[in-house]
Amino acid sequence: MMSLAIRLGTCQSDTNEEWANPNWSAHGDDNGIVFSKLCPPLNDGVKKCFNTFKKKTCFHETDMVSLNHVGQYVIFPARWWHRGYFQIRSNTTYYTAQLFCTAARAIDSWPNQTRSENKDMKIDQLPFQDVRDVSHDIQNNWETTYSASKFCPSKAFDGPIDPASNRHLQKDSFRKVPTMNACVKVFETSYGHLRVNSVWIIKKSKENGGFQSWHRDFFLGTDIIATIVVNVGVCENKD
Repeated sequence: MMSLAIRLGTCQSDTNEEWANPNWSAHGDDNGIVFSKLCPPLNDGVKKCFNTFKKKTCFHETDMVSLNHVGQYVIFPARWWHRGYFQIRSNTTYYTAQLFCTAARAIDSWPNQTRSENKDMKIDQLPFQDVRDVSHDIQNNWETTYSASKFCPSKAFDGPIDPASNRHLQKDSFRKVPTMNACVKVFETSYGHLRVNSVWIIKKSKENGGFQSWHRDFFLGTDIIATIVVNVGVCENKD
């Protein structure tokens, strides 16, 4: 497993969090995910970690994972609180795919895959040949194969969603897109206890960086137990 950028820190409040990461991309950019895995999932009781504006007010440590290069990915439990971050200064677009996973078999026969026992975060990188075809496909066919008319996202998820930079391939529809299905199969083969239920693709640039507020993927469905986020494209914007 290769070493990717992870920064541990203590967050006093959302406004005091610092997102600068020494693992910049070749373009001097940085984008990825910040996790607060120690925050109680339900965010209830007297000592809530997040206020009504989804600002982090607790002192739980955070883990910062950069996904700057094609093929880099992270797998984490769906119950974890997390948020996207980005510092894209160059004229570059980044594409990330979120693979929302259910248990490959019934929970009763795979007790170790329940949310309460699905505790680990895994960080790694796919060989380029495993992501090359889907990367080219997404970059070249964003408005055709992956058009908003075919794969329009929800109107809102923890806030309004811009369909121009988000696509949601729901309920196995991604299996009809050969390059995306091939990429999904790589993950399902490597992590046989998981089955991908849907794929959400985000196009990130200076103007848009994905979901910047704290949330949990558990809200996408009660059977979602894990999420895989993978960098599926980095390209220079054409003038």
